[in-house]
Amino acid sequence: MLRKIYRAILLGQAASAANKTLATMSDLVLEDIGQTRGSFVKNVVESVRKELDREDREIAAKKLAKPVKANVNANLVGAV
Repeated sequence: MLRKIYRAILLGQAASAANKTLATMSDLVLEDIGQTRGSFVKNVVESVRKELDREDREIAAKKLAKPVKANVNANLVGAV
């Protein structure tokens, strides 16, 4: 639940920052980086979304790869 709220806030902040950045960029600069005014914000938000998805996958993989700890009596190790 909190993760979804966090993601929404981050995506909103990314869109806001992209809009502010876009206001300072000329069409020539946008053309140089291969963007248009219509696609710049969408591409920035999509980039942040992909990064968040990658982080979520890494966290899920770590949870699955957690080693199982067994309680072993040290006095009995090697007694078999």
